[in-house]
Amino acid sequence: MTDDASTPSFPLAGLSSGGPLPAVRGTVRIEQVVVGDQGPSVEPRPTADRFRSVPFRPDTMLDGWSTRAATVRAVSLRGHLHRYDGAPRQDDVAVHAAPSGRIIAVVADGVSAALHAHIGASTATTVAVQWLLSEAPEVGARIAWLELVRAISWQMTERARSVLGGEIDGEDVERGFATTMVAAVIDPNPDGVLEVEAIGVGDSSGWILRDGEFVPLLGGKNDGAGGLASSAVVGLPRTPSSITPVSAVLYPDDVLLLGSDGVGDPLGSGQGGVGDLLRAVLGSTVPSMMEFGNAVDFSRETFDDDRSLVAVWPTRPALGRGRKNLNGIGD
Repeated sequence: MTDDASTPSFPLAGLSSGGPLPAVRGTVRIEQVVVGDQGPSVEPRPTADRFRSVPFRPDTMLDGWSTRAATVRAVSLRGHLHRYDGAPRQDDVAVHAAPSGRIIAVVADGVSAALHAHIGASTATTVAVQWLLSEAPEVGARIAWLELVRAISWQMTERARSVLGGEIDGEDVERGFATTMVAAVIDPNPDGVLEVEAIGVGDSSGWILRDGEFVPLLGGKNDGAGGLASSAVVGLPRTPSSITPVSAVLYPDDVLLLGSDGVGDPLGSGQGGVGDLLRAVLGSTVPSMMEFGNAVDFSRETFDDDRSLVAVWPTRPALGRGRKNLNGIGD
């Protein structure tokens, strides 16, 4: 170690004894965010044998970055129930910036009753990103969304065959690997806005946070204007007969949100404590990845599902990095 004042001679020295940390600035301990009545505190358990330990699946996944046109944050984490009973995280997310400037964002929510839903969800996100990069990588490129969904369904069947072995049929895949999905491409526009095109299969959701309101974009248990009625109750590997994408424009103060129902259910219409939390964290400045993940990992009684959320902001002149005061949220 060097003697430079900006570098601790021993990282976090003195923390265990409660002593000062003169060379360390910022927050060392991160408190659980609580909305309303707190749920039970749970120490996560490792994945149970019945779910298989391979492929490896971390409890929490965080991602985030900025391009010249947009800033992205993404998190996928186990809910308290799965942390308690050793089930793997059944949600998955993927965000990717294509060389052209097009951004791809996908959220998959494995159906809780399916034993291998985590594999179905990760297959959906991986195939969706790979397919879009192969078939529609350029800004403004048209997307054959139904073909994308069919490609995911086919690959889920192949993945199920490798896991289960032997002969399987569509019911086996649906029963063991079912997942919902929302996917979007976000394209930069010379006017400084972002152009969004999105689809949903199942009850994963999308919103635009605009002027403090969560405007439904698609999906969810109650479709908003322009929602996808044709696929609202169908999860992959089932393929709907048609897919109608939803288009939207993100203005400089807007935030695009794509989430699983672990976020959508407690959010509801956005008028309660969870809506207040997300407005505080997302609405004025862009949070750090750790702030973003900690906010989505809020504790609220009865809401213990896995949670995934992707947030996309049009690039702003300055990104906030200050810690947000969340006192009073959900009181």
